[in-house]
Amino acid sequence: MVGLCGTVGEHTPHPAAFADSVRWRDGEVTETFTDDDLSLSTAFHPLLAGDQPARTHDRDALVWVWGDVYGTGSGDAYVAREGPSDGSARYCADLYDRFGLDFVTELNGDFGLVIYDREAETLSFVTDRVATRPFFYTRPTAETVVVASEQQALLEHPAVEPDLELDYLYEYLQLRRVFGIETPLSDVQEVPPGSVATVDLTDGSVSVTTYWRPHYEPVDESFESYVDRFADTFQTVLDEWTRDDLEYGVLLSGGSDSRLVQAAMDQSVTAYHIADWMSREATIAREAAEVAGDEFRLLQRGPDYDAEALERNPPRSNFSGWFDQAYFTGFADEIADEVDVLVSGLYADMLFGGGPLATRELSLGPIGKLPLPVRDPIESVDEYVSMQTTDAVEPLSYVTEERSIRDVVASNITVEHDRVVSHGVDYGSLRDLVMYGDFYPMGADTDANFSRSLMHMRPYRTPFLDNRLLDLQQQIPIEFLLRRDLVNRGVERLAPELAEIPHARTGMPLKHGFPLDFVGGTVAGFWRKHVTEEAPPADYLDHGPWPDRRALLRTQSFPAETLVERRALMEDLPFLDYEGALESYRNHVRGADESTVLYSLLTFLQMPVAEAVGDVDDETDGREPADHLVNDD
Repeated sequence: MVGLCGTVGEHTPHPAAFADSVRWRDGEVTETFTDDDLSLSTAFHPLLAGDQPARTHDRDALVWVWGDVYGTGSGDAYVAREGPSDGSARYCADLYDRFGLDFVTELNGDFGLVIYDREAETLSFVTDRVATRPFFYTRPTAETVVVASEQQALLEHPAVEPDLELDYLYEYLQLRRVFGIETPLSDVQEVPPGSVATVDLTDGSVSVTTYWRPHYEPVDESFESYVDRFADTFQTVLDEWTRDDLEYGVLLSGGSDSRLVQAAMDQSVTAYHIADWMSREATIAREAAEVAGDEFRLLQRGPDYDAEALERNPPRSNFSGWFDQAYFTGFADEIADEVDVLVSGLYADMLFGGGPLATRELSLGPIGKLPLPVRDPIESVDEYVSMQTTDAVEPLSYVTEERSIRDVVASNITVEHDRVVSHGVDYGSLRDLVMYGDFYPMGADTDANFSRSLMHMRPYRTPFLDNRLLDLQQQIPIEFLLRRDLVNRGVERLAPELAEIPHARTGMPLKHGFPLDFVGGTVAGFWRKHVTEEAPPADYLDHGPWPDRRALLRTQSFPAETLVERRALMEDLPFLDYEGALESYRNHVRGADESTVLYSLLTFLQMPVAEAVGDVDDETDGREPADHLVNDD
C-alpha cells in the first residue's frame, strides 16, 4: 500500500501503529517527518518517491507528492513536466515558490499534495480534479487534526474514537458507495475533489477552497472533429507518459477501452487479463495482444479466489465498492515483479460512453429488455434520487432501524439558486450532478476499489482522467456520447489492425460504425442468451472477466460461512440483525436478487471498523455449521 497519514496538535509524534497503517509492501520508501506539533508519515513507490519532502528555495516550505504530476496549464499553454519520474515534489516546490498555492489550479496529474509552510504556519492537503488519491480527516479535539489516505487507517490513531454514521453506512449497504465527501465514520470527511484543505497550525482550524469542478457545456462541432481531437489528445498523453527504460503492464479486456491504450503505446507491453477460464473475453484479449505484439498474461483465478479476497481486501476499503472489486490484489506480487508501471482504460465508459446517463429500455416480454441509446432526461432532484435508488432492497432485513434509502440520499442534496450540493460537494447544477456525481470525487464511484487497489501495487495511470481529456469530455454533445463511439473510432484511427478484432460483448469489429455495432451486438446478445453459447466450467462463471455474483452467492459456501463466523459481531452491533442477514441470504438462494446488499454486508463485516465499533475479539463462537443455519427451514 502507498499513501500517507499525519497528525497536527496533540498526540505528536504519532505512534508507530498509525504510521504503519499506510504501509503495505516491502520495498516502499517510508519516512516519518516530525516538527513541533506536526507528524507526517509516508509510504511511496520507489519509482515516484524521489527526495521528499522537497524544500522550496524562496519560501520556508516543504512539499510532498503522493502519486505523480504530469504538467501544468491548459489548452495551447499546457506544458508537460520534464525530468525524472521521481521529480514531482521538486517540480511542485518550484511552482509554489513562484505562484504560492495558486499553482495547483492548473496542475495536471494523479496526485495528493501536502504543503507545509512554516512561515505561514499552515499545512495544506491538495487533491487532483477527481480526488484519485483521497485524504480523510477528522478533528478529535479543537486543536487536533488527524489525516490519512485511507479511512480505516484513522482507527489506528489513539485520539480517534471509532463510531459510525448509520445513514451513510446504510447508503453504502444499499448502493455500494457513499456520495460526495461524506463517510460512514463519524466526524470523518474527505477533502473534496479539486480542492485545497488548509490546517491553521496555530489553532487547528480547517478551511477548504475548491479550485476546479466539472461543468458540462457542449460545443456544436462535427463528430469527426471530436474524433480527431480525441485521438490526437489521447496519443499525446501516452507519448508524454511512456519511457523506453520502463516496463509497462496494461490491464487488457476484450473491449475497446484498454485496446485504445494498446493502440497509443509506442512500445511492447505485458497485457494482463484476469479470468477463471479462457472465456470469450479472454480469447479476444489474447488475440488483441498477439496482433499488437504484446506478451499476453492470463491471471487465472482459482475457485477460492473470491473467498480469499474477502479476507484480504476489506481492511483497505474506503466504502467505495465491494471486497472483490480490488480485482488484482491476489496477483500483486507477480505484477510487481514483472512491470514498473500499470496502465488501464478505466473511466472511458463513464466519460465517453454516457455511463452516468439514464437511458430508456424497450420491453420484449419474456425475451428480455432491449436497452436503447436514448437519454431518459433527469429534470429534478427527485428523479435523480429515484434513478440512483431504483434497485434498492427495502425493507432491508438485516438492519434493525427501518430506513428509506430515498430519504437518506435526498436529505443530503440541497438546491439553492440553481446550485446543487450533494453530500457536501457543490456541482453547480443538476445537469452537472447527473453527469459527474458518479465519479467526482472518485470515491462516489461504485468501482473505486478497482482503481485505488491498482495504485497500491505499482505506479498506476488511467489516461482518461488526464485534465486534457476531462476538458474535452465537457464539450462533447450527449448524442455523440450515447449514439456514437469515440473510443472505437480512436482505436481505428491509431491502430487499424486492432479495430479489425471484434469486441467481446458485441462480437462486432471495432471498425464498424455505431448503428451496425448496436444492431449486431444486440442480435449477438440475444443469440447467446436464447440459442447457443459455450457453457462456462462453473455455474457462477460466464464469458466476461468477473464471476456472476448472483450465482456465486448461491453456489459457494464462503458467504454463508462468513455470516456465521461474524454472528457474535452482528449481535453486538445494535443496528445489525443476524437472523435478518440469514433471511436476506435465504431469499437470495431462493431466487430473489439481494446480491448488492449481501456483498456490501460481507465487505463491511470484514472491515476493521466493524470490529472496532462492535468490540468483539473472537470471530467464531462454535455454533452450528453454516450449511445448517442457511438452508431452507
